[in-house]
Amino acid sequence: MARPRAVRRNSFYKSVAEVVPDAIVFDRDYEMVATVAGTEGIFVLLRRPTGFEWRAHYRRVRPATDYEERQLVALARLHKQRLRCL
Repeated sequence: MARPRAVRRNSFYKSVAEVVPDAIVFDRDYEMVATVAGTEGIFVLLRRPTGFEWRAHYRRVRPATDYEERQLVALARLHKQRLRCL
């Protein structure tokens, strides 16, 4: 198994233009990994596979590590499986 890549101290975005839609990011306020749905001024619109959506200031998100990306994929799989069983 590959080691998770380390998060560098300066790995946050320097402008909202650097945040691209469908990128996987980590929100440092909510402490959750999410997918970028879009941008709204200085805010980034984030979405989880469960349907939870919120806005975060672009300075509070950073690119997700490999480990965090795998977490998001696992969450999506679990949510899909739970919906099938209901």
